[in-house]
Amino acid sequence: MVRFLAALALLLVLAPAARAASTPVTPPPPEHRADPSLTTYVQRSGPFKLGPYATLKTSAKVQPPEVAGAIVGMDARLVDADGKELPQYVAMLHHLVFTNGGPDGERRDPMCPKKTTRERFFGTSEELRALTLPPGYGYPTTPADRWNAPIMVMHHRGGFQEFFLEYRVTIDPRPVTPVTPYWLSVIPCSPDPQWSVPGRGSKEHRRSRMYAMPTAGRIVAVGGHLHGGANDLILSQPACKHRTLVTNTPFYAPASDKLYAVKPLLHEPDPKAISWWQSPTGYAFRKGEDLKVTAVYDNLRPHTRVMGISHVYVAPPLPGAPDVRCSAAPPDAQQLGAQFEGPRTTPPTVGLTLARVGKDGLARSTTTAAGTAREIEGESATVTVRDFRFSSTNLVVGRGAVVRWRFPDDEQHDVTLADGPVGFASPWLRDGGGYGKRFTEPGRYLLMCSLHSAYMSQVVTVRSTPPRPPRPDGDPRPR
Repeated sequence: MVRFLAALALLLVLAPAARAASTPVTPPPPEHRADPSLTTYVQRSGPFKLGPYATLKTSAKVQPPEVAGAIVGMDARLVDADGKELPQYVAMLHHLVFTNGGPDGERRDPMCPKKTTRERFFGTSEELRALTLPPGYGYPTTPADRWNAPIMVMHHRGGFQEFFLEYRVTIDPRPVTPVTPYWLSVIPCSPDPQWSVPGRGSKEHRRSRMYAMPTAGRIVAVGGHLHGGANDLILSQPACKHRTLVTNTPFYAPASDKLYAVKPLLHEPDPKAISWWQSPTGYAFRKGEDLKVTAVYDNLRPHTRVMGISHVYVAPPLPGAPDVRCSAAPPDAQQLGAQFEGPRTTPPTVGLTLARVGKDGLARSTTTAAGTAREIEGESATVTVRDFRFSSTNLVVGRGAVVRWRFPDDEQHDVTLADGPVGFASPWLRDGGGYGKRFTEPGRYLLMCSLHSAYMSQVVTVRSTPPRPPRPDGDPRPR
């Protein structure tokens, strides 16, 4: 039953989306902070259909507005057929990145020169932060540009849900100063740029990445993306005494938000907003100069599959400006905060469990394993992840033992901690991929596939004693 429902959900999320379609133009929405005389083009991609508790991960068909100019504001959201926005507690936009290959499809992302990644110019997620730029600046666009939009959406309910991706683009047809977008990710140039915070009890967990900027310029806008448990995202300039240029602050929804009442809660909610920085003057930097992005997370408890990405928009140097090292901070900088009431800046504590779908098609929280315990006496165990299930759903190993997961299917899966002593998660894997984890901390590890969390779960119990000596016949199975 579980495998049938999971397969049905997969078929639904892989259903091809209709070609992006234009709807009537509008004045700029307040979120774009644009000149009210400009025009905003509202477009949709879809429909998409989600099955029960399904996760969609695909590429939406998107296209630029049919007018040349520069993008000065942009946002995206999920809507139903009537244009009503879907609340996050029903269907959540988890990740969305717009890329631009230019008219010939060959424009590459400047931060990934050795890969075929197209230029990333707008991204949003649970934070739903709009792209805005200072007056007089814009991202150039033409109708001939080839756009693409990898998207990930989570459905939090049983039953089925249809939705459209709606994206609004405000265009300035007048001459503006062009900006180049740079995606500075702690995990660079990956379709799944995640890692996990172990949660070992220290106050903070930090992870950083340095980037050499390929051209000189001025930073005129900075956005960002973080996951649940985040404290800050910091963009700094190491050559200038490691000074902080911009701190993007995450804002979590108030405790009364219905998102925190989702049952079962299948992943830790991300911030509902993140601050945005912009300045007409900007921070100047030299060609080849390093910029550093640092993601700061709570480390008192585990946080899995986290990210840290700075969205940096760079304008050319001012004409005739002196080549000054460590230019002064711009006096006209703005920091735009949350656009909802009661934001929290401290990551809330949430309790994650496993989930199991019953015969009625509804998922319910559980902390127990399905099936009888399989006790491993040796130093290692192998679990096969196939046909939407873990081959061993209830595993007991000694402290220090290694568990290896094999992923022979052509469908992507992973293994991710929901709750337990130490946070960890594998990449998305398939077609013979593998992942191993040495368990050095005793306790119960509630594990799931993050892509099919209502259907695929496993419990690994780690004894406080080390692995027992193998049996005389070499058989690692239970005595």
